Amino acid sequence: MKIYQMMHFPLAGAGTGIYVDTLAKSLAQKGRQVKVLCSGHCPPNKPYSVEAVLFSNGENDKFDLDFDIPVFASHPLSKGEKFGELSKTQRQAYFRVFRGKIEEGLSQFRPDIVHVHHGWVIASILVEFDVPYIITLHGTEYYAFKNYKDYTQDVLRGLHGAEVIVALTQDERAQAIDAYGLDPQKIIVIKSGTDINMFKPLEVDKESLLKSYSIETVDRPVVFFGGRLTDQKGVDTLIRAASIYSKTDQKPITLIAGDGNLRSDLEQLAGELKLESVYFLGAQNHEQMVRLFNVADVAVMPSILEAFGLVALEALACGTPVIAGNVGGFARNVNNEIGYLMKPGDSDTLAQKITTFIRDGFKEKVRDKAAAYIRQNFSWDKTVENIEKLYEQVLGRNGKGSDSSS
Repeated sequence: MKIYQMMHFPLAGAGTGIYVDTLAKSLAQKGRQVKVLCSGHCPPNKPYSVEAVLFSNGENDKFDLDFDIPVFASHPLSKGEKFGELSKTQRQAYFRVFRGKIEEGLSQFRPDIVHVHHGWVIASILVEFDVPYIITLHGTEYYAFKNYKDYTQDVLRGLHGAEVIVALTQDERAQAIDAYGLDPQKIIVIKSGTDINMFKPLEVDKESLLKSYSIETVDRPVVFFGGRLTDQKGVDTLIRAASIYSKTDQKPITLIAGDGNLRSDLEQLAGELKLESVYFLGAQNHEQMVRLFNVADVAVMPSILEAFGLVALEALACGTPVIAGNVGGFARNVNNEIGYLMKPGDSDTLAQKITTFIRDGFKEKVRDKAAAYIRQNFSWDKTVENIEKLYEQVLGRNGKGSDSSS
């Protein structure tokens, strides 16, 4: 089976890119022929075939488009405008370059099926070609659809031309049916999973790890956040909570991994609150995140909006309890046996729960249970198996059954 994956953003820096990269690797390891089209500032180096539409970030010499990667709200690897802020000329150029790359890729790779990530504008280009395609919704495109009206018709044309739409949660499925007018029979749920071979409990030298970030305070509990620094993540709530729990007897330190358009504002807030034990680490790769999850006493995701929330699964897979906003995927995937669901914006309760978790040694009590919960319910292998079954079903309907070994 030859599978062409497509996305609007880079293969790193945010959840969708990580999802696509992990899926492409998994499919390639199972003997599938895989090609990926993405965005970037330089050609990615991956163990599968990949091509990027190159955007200018002011530092690279070679690019297809002389502006940075447009975003829904923000992306840690781009300083680009929001899609709604692009000029008509930029929008036309975006479509033209992606169409050229897609046409070339379809002609040369000749895929059996195309898998588009995000219900956004790439899919509207595929309508022109005789190739079956599916779309996985990743949640953030809904914000763009509501706010960037210049793209409405293209988005709807692409969505309605797909063979199947995949949602990551039942809530996202219901939202998509209502927002896009999709046939309920056409949209299914395949929940995401995490790589339990990577994200797992490990013995990590806490002192060495913290000192690698120039943190000398190594004998205190660790509160950890990992994710994009954007409005929907609610990191300001965590910082306000830190102004309370950092004064308790345990004196926890707070590590914030990630980047985004709010980083300077959040650093300023921490400064205004005179928080000397809040550390901004910047974007971290998978291996670094695994170590950080493992040294953390609690992982906090105080989001006000979250489609799925893969980061919670990653933390739990490492045996670290999670306190998360009672929204979206978090509301379905986090429970009181392994964490706590908080009211978004409630910094007082968040501080209280963090203090209680640390004081009671909650991580030691639930470490094995949390990791087992992820292994049993959110194995990435199961996600890939379900996606492959969907490919086979779509190809069967189109009279293009495939050899599972190819």
